[in-house]
Amino acid sequence: MPSPSVIRGSTRADRVTVATALAAALLAVGAGAASAQQQPDTLMFDVDVVTNPPAHLSVEARLTSSAAGLITLAAPPSALPAGTDVEGLSATDDRGRPLAVRRLETRYEIDAPAGAVRFRYRLDVRNPVALSSTGAGLDGARLYAVGRSVFVAPDPAAYRSAGRPYPLLWVHLATPPGWQTVTSWGVDEEVFTPASGESLLGATLAAAPDFRIYHDTAGSTSFVLAIRGERHFSDSALRRVIAASLRAAAEALGPVPVPRVTFTSDVGSKGRTSGSLQGPASIGLIWEPGELLERPRIHDLFHETLHLWFGGEMAASRWWTEGVTDYFAARLEAEWRGRPDDLADLCYQSLSNYLRIGHNTGMTMDEEQRAGVLGDNTSLLVYRKGMLAGLLLDAAIRRSTDGRASLDDVARRLLAVAGANPAHRVSEAEIRAVAAEVGGAAVDRTWRRVVEGTSLITAAEVADALRTVTGLDVAPPDVIAKEQKVLIGHPKP
Repeated sequence: MPSPSVIRGSTRADRVTVATALAAALLAVGAGAASAQQQPDTLMFDVDVVTNPPAHLSVEARLTSSAAGLITLAAPPSALPAGTDVEGLSATDDRGRPLAVRRLETRYEIDAPAGAVRFRYRLDVRNPVALSSTGAGLDGARLYAVGRSVFVAPDPAAYRSAGRPYPLLWVHLATPPGWQTVTSWGVDEEVFTPASGESLLGATLAAAPDFRIYHDTAGSTSFVLAIRGERHFSDSALRRVIAASLRAAAEALGPVPVPRVTFTSDVGSKGRTSGSLQGPASIGLIWEPGELLERPRIHDLFHETLHLWFGGEMAASRWWTEGVTDYFAARLEAEWRGRPDDLADLCYQSLSNYLRIGHNTGMTMDEEQRAGVLGDNTSLLVYRKGMLAGLLLDAAIRRSTDGRASLDDVARRLLAVAGANPAHRVSEAEIRAVAAEVGGAAVDRTWRRVVEGTSLITAAEVADALRTVTGLDVAPPDVIAKEQKVLIGHPKP
């Protein structure tokens, strides 16, 4: 395969020639893995970051298939927080003859001949600053996006349902001179090779001239941390928290399920702080300019790291992937800092929010999810009752086994179940069966009341569960005043 240095500084015509060579190389690589009857498709993107106002992305792609037929391409989301618009999508065959493109709601359809189909479009990003970690931002100084906000590409689910391998992928990102590129596919490279459709569409894609990039290892994996902008904490503090979250999660749940994790920390707008797992191995963090790295944000970061297991390696009901993940994050953060009152504080906050949810005794968490009730994570049972369910189940397991087992044992067994399933899906019945197997009848009773039922959770129950988990009587904490903000500029290793 050509060296990335061949492409740096090349013209578009040069890149097309290189793309053709790469297509042949990718086909040769995939031929051994694919069956003789079904050669793999290839898909190559050439993305130019254009900073001349208005800043936008100019995207060209070449999709090669061994058979003629309908090509269906999913469009990036246009609603906020993604906030991107595809303009002027056109397609030709490999000889430049135009092909008809049909727009159908959130997808495009092209009747394509066998061989290569080229399509191109302009992508406009509505916001110069990303509003959240699931959105996109682009101005003359940086790009921040999630892959699904950028690429018009085949839907991986459609390939899976058809029993076809996703195209072999190649992405070239052309940025202004001096810019660095950061994504889970690599760092500051020109040729990226995402491993799958999920990796293409579910990854932080960021580029700027002022990234500060750190490489480290923790929890049986390597990680890359890319930071830009200034916060009220040092780069080294964020790096320590990330390493701690990986180590703590690996100790509780088993090795990190990916060989490398990329954390991208960028500046958002005042009052907007969020984080998310973008795909199998990429975590995006958007911090407001005056953000503090204190307990709530540390808890959030642990939560996102845990999504590598819950949500990445294991797909389950949302009360588990969000609520129980919140509980694990709170408990592991408290154990790392040696502050059981941190766990108590966050659990009592969840209880306070849970008690204010109007449907807390009229709807189970599963019913809330199926009904599509809207709200943020302070006003939904799947978050707040889910966190309390994690606490109560953990306490019930510890009591019934005299401390020989915990919710960690349940989680590890469920991850093994998920690993044996191509979709990584674990059903509600499987979660209950494993929990009852580990903890016995007491756990099953807790499940019927808290997960399956709508009995009101009380402060006394929460206090008793915290006593079991921490070994201490932890009263509801007083409100802690925020520390004075001190602006930290460039990194302090």
